[in-house]
Amino acid sequence: MYRFLITQPALACLAWLAVQGATPALADDPPFALSGEVTVTKVIDGDSLRSGRLKIRLHGIDAPERNQTCQTDSGEDWSCGDAATRAMGELVAAAPQLVCSLVDVDRYGRLVMRCEADGTDIAETLVARGLALAYRRYSTDYVAAEDAAAQERRGMWQGRFDAPWDWRRKN
Repeated sequence: MYRFLITQPALACLAWLAVQGATPALADDPPFALSGEVTVTKVIDGDSLRSGRLKIRLHGIDAPERNQTCQTDSGEDWSCGDAATRAMGELVAAAPQLVCSLVDVDRYGRLVMRCEADGTDIAETLVARGLALAYRRYSTDYVAAEDAAAQERRGMWQGRFDAPWDWRRKN
């Protein structure tokens, strides 16, 4: 079981925002106190989780889609989307609970959150492993981690790949 720390009143407010399709800019001054527990029921992919009916997206990153493939230097295909999903599952499962803070609600009603497992930023870890990209369109928080992964040819950076946002557009 995975756990987030969120108070029940905050959860009610978050759920209401998600259902309403609201997209307030919450990053600078979130109105919610975060403490209390909610069970995460599913790892969707390398940047998305579920807690019951609530959809949660990690802030500042974009990971390959589950069925997306990348290529090694030698041109061999590998399932980078599956690798990102597995890495997310391992990071979440390794911690007794996740501590998350609300950043925003996106246009799809997903809660955009910054989450830590045992004090480690999950999004930053995925980017540092080369299994997600800094989503510069929305944040520059993980650019340094991406630059280091690219320089050290980790994960997707070992060969050729389409950025997840480009892959989605094509497919």
